[in-house]
Order: sequence, then structure tokens, then C-alpha cells
Amino acid sequence: MDEKDKKEIEEIFKYHVDVLIEDSKHRMGILSESFQHKLDIVVEGHQVLNGKIDRLQEGQTELTNRVDKLELSSLRLEQGQEKLEQGQEKLEQGQEKLEQRQEKLELRQEKLEQGQDNLEKRQGNLEGEVKKLRVELSAKIDSVGADLAAHRADTESHRGAYRVKEGKE
Repeated sequence: MDEKDKKEIEEIFKYHVDVLIEDSKHRMGILSESFQHKLDIVVEGHQVLNGKIDRLQEGQTELTNRVDKLELSSLRLEQGQEKLEQGQEKLEQGQEKLEQRQEKLELRQEKLEQGQDNLEKRQGNLEGEVKKLRVELSAKIDSVGADLAAHRADTESHRGAYRVKEGKE
């Protein structure tokens, strides 16, 4: 092998190396573009995920606010329920007092009814006694009237000796 052959081999070698380098550069460019494209997709995915995370955080904040409002409403309801229960207890106590008063009034009413019955019996007895007394008094008045009439007749028959004056003279 001589110099010429060496040069020819060298030129072939250089040519192939240049082709390989060009091919490698071309492939590297393709790989770089592919990598850049994939990297862009990953970045875009991260941006989408960041947006979703932001929306989730906003939603979580909104839910937290709603939960706080519900807890406040629940607390108010519990306080209202406590007040209602206290009011109910007072009403029940008042009802018990009213029932006790009603029982006392019913006992008084029974006593009054018994007293009324006794008074009605006494009234009936008194009415009977009054009727008897009327009959007796009527008989006595009639008897006194008859005696008076007899006495007057007797007095008038003795006119000269006795004189009955009626009225003022």
C-alpha cells in the first residue's frame, strides 16, 4: 500500500466520518426536536396540573367556607334548640303547677258542692218548718181574730158600761 492508497482510504474514511457526523448531527437534531417536543408536552401538562391544583385549592377554600358556615349554623341551631328545651321545661313546670292548682280547685269545688247540697237540704228543712209555722201562725192568728171578734161583740153588748173607741177623740 502506498501513499496514494492511504490517502484514498483516508479520504474514504473522512468521507464516511463526515457522513457519520452529519448523520449524527441530523439524528441529534431529530432527537433534540423530539425531546423538546416531549418536554413541551410535559411543561404543558405541568401547567394544566397547576391550573387544576389552583382550581382544587379554590374549591377546597370554598368548601372550607361552606363547612364553616354550616358549623356556625349548626351552633346557632343547637343554641336555639337549648333555648327551646329550656322553654319547654318552663312550660312543663308551669303545666304541673296548673295541674296542681286544678286539683286544688276540684277539691274546693267538691267541698262547695257538698256545702251546697247541705244548704239545699237545710233550705228544704227550713221551708218545711216555715210552712208548719205558717200553718200554726195562721191558726193562732185566726184564733186571736176569733177571740178579738168575740171580745168586741161582748164589749158592744155592754155598751153603756164599756165603750170601745177607735181613733182619737
